[in-house]
Amino acid sequence: MVSPNCTAIIFILLTAFCWNNSAYSRQNIVIGEISTGYDFAERKYDDNDNEVTTEVTVPAGQNTDSNLAEAENVVTDDLGPNETDEGDVRRWIITPRIRISSQGINDLLEFTYAPTLYYEELESDTDMGHDLNLLAEKSFTRNWSFYASDNYYYGDDAVEDALLSSSAIIPGTDETEDEQTIGAEQAEGTDQSLREQNERHEYWRNTLDIGTDYTYAQDSVVGLGYTFGVLRNISDDEDGYQDYDRHEGTGRLSYRFNRSWQMETQVGYVKGIYEPTEITFIQPEIIQVPVEDESDEEEGMETEYEEQTVYNQSEEEFSDDLEEYQFLLQLNYDWRTHDRLFSLYSYDATDYESVLREDAAIHEITLGWSHDFSRALHMTLSGGPSFATYDERSTDTGYNAYAGLIWDFQHASLTANSSYGYEFDNFDGDRTGLSQTWRSELGYSYQFSPQLSLSLSTGYERSDNEEPLATTVLLNLEGEDTTDDNVTEYTEESYDVGLTLSYNFLRWYTVSASYRYADYQSEIDRDYDEHRVYLTLSASKEIFRW
Repeated sequence: MVSPNCTAIIFILLTAFCWNNSAYSRQNIVIGEISTGYDFAERKYDDNDNEVTTEVTVPAGQNTDSNLAEAENVVTDDLGPNETDEGDVRRWIITPRIRISSQGINDLLEFTYAPTLYYEELESDTDMGHDLNLLAEKSFTRNWSFYASDNYYYGDDAVEDALLSSSAIIPGTDETEDEQTIGAEQAEGTDQSLREQNERHEYWRNTLDIGTDYTYAQDSVVGLGYTFGVLRNISDDEDGYQDYDRHEGTGRLSYRFNRSWQMETQVGYVKGIYEPTEITFIQPEIIQVPVEDESDEEEGMETEYEEQTVYNQSEEEFSDDLEEYQFLLQLNYDWRTHDRLFSLYSYDATDYESVLREDAAIHEITLGWSHDFSRALHMTLSGGPSFATYDERSTDTGYNAYAGLIWDFQHASLTANSSYGYEFDNFDGDRTGLSQTWRSELGYSYQFSPQLSLSLSTGYERSDNEEPLATTVLLNLEGEDTTDDNVTEYTEESYDVGLTLSYNFLRWYTVSASYRYADYQSEIDRDYDEHRVYLTLSASKEIFRW
């Protein structure tokens, strides 16, 4: 595992390398910020779902056939009345932030750090969070560049984490930075985004990205990249996220044949390292048991025996590590000035070491069209067949589709997109795995004046997933697995709507109010709806510039 000290050493060396003797040609900026706010969240679970599944195991040596029946059928325990404050948050927040930027002719260094102090009303307790971002870029020549970034988050809010990781490190000096609040439109998710369906559990996450690109001809680039990601729970809470180390290597190549044709290709390899899973095996054994008959006891008579089945239990640890293999090949054709046609083939496979998960691969063939109606209105449409192949099952046939629209007005912008297809989610904190997902998002922002802005967003997602059953495996007398099916199919649905209103005043101050509503429904987890209000008052001022 790459330690935080190692990450710091990388950036210290890079800083020394980027910082040349031309100190007078650099522009250095230090920005100080402080914000205070109140986070109100109320999550209400469906009373009808106030049950949890529990794994039933049979202690070694017990011998009733009903034990096996219990092991084959998962039972539930009632949690009792829904607790009014379960998943609720009442939190006061104070966050100082320091931003430092140093830009030279051929390099850029940016740094931001924000510790956050929380006061929890419900628990009458204080806590601390951290957000750290580092960015370094260096151009060795006109065509060869290098970049490195590191993002560290310590807290318990997956929504806040996603917003912070997608925001710019240093706001543009000529532009007003959008306040990153709960109701604001979120960037496209990645396979490293954590699920917000879990209740808030403290964790820390660190992602280091390093890469280089070389432009060897017009619109022709070759590049290499490496990403290292770490996720760790602060406590040993079983309901928290699952710890992992994630190593990813990528290679990119694009080539323009002429003014009309261009080719792009990318390959990737991912190694995921998890804690091993403990699996319980239950195997029957036939034994001879003496028959006791008190009414017919005579000396010298032989003892009668009968066959009886006992279920012996053993536990073993199995690796949950995995490997991903990715390949993409895309061919672009610039049909006209405002039209581009493209076709692509993508391959995404996951090799699980876990005995409970089946290896799978996704093949997609896509044809698409991108059109610019004007400088302000852009549209993209694509679709094609998809195939999911398995090691021990027949191939599933489906399709992939995407529709996207971007519309920029004088004081407003509108974005809308919808997609469907197979995907892997092995690093969302719950290892969801392979799913068929429909996702739609709509975002709208309006600038009433240089001081007042509004942001609206809404999203819907439906996923058909597969998940291993409880980690109890039933064996027959020969030791062969007799469990009917090691996976269960289930559906998840969620939608959310958000609103953010921001007002800048007295040059350095910003007040914002956000509201977000989220609804989640699942066939295996507890359904809930959540209301969240986020109020902030912040001040930001440039301290030094030289």
